[in-house]
Amino acid sequence: MKSEIILLGHGSRRAEANQGLLVVAEKVSRLMGQPVTPAYMAHDHPSLPEAVEAKIQSGALRIVVMPLFLFRGIHVTVDIHEELHEIREQHPNVEIIFTKELGADDGIASLASLRIKEALGE
Repeated sequence: MKSEIILLGHGSRRAEANQGLLVVAEKVSRLMGQPVTPAYMAHDHPSLPEAVEAKIQSGALRIVVMPLFLFRGIHVTVDIHEELHEIREQHPNVEIIFTKELGADDGIASLASLRIKEALGE
């Protein structure tokens, strides 16, 4: 069974800030070899429930939600789970998989080091 993928970002009141999620979703899509749908917790559309509902309406039976958040704050530990709980109750035949957040990963540390070196001109 094919899995549909949603990349979930926080969202911002600044439209240009939300463009970053679109760019990352496109890059992940190329790496995964399949479409990746961006969704937002706040300030833009589609919201997580809107994105999941669209996938379900198009026939998806398995959806992977990846939170593009660094750490386990309130959105990752509570808010997203509450939204997904409601969706699961309405669509018990759909498997919704919630991945880990980005976290304190070596890749994040490498990226932080790269940005510091760039700022120092190294």
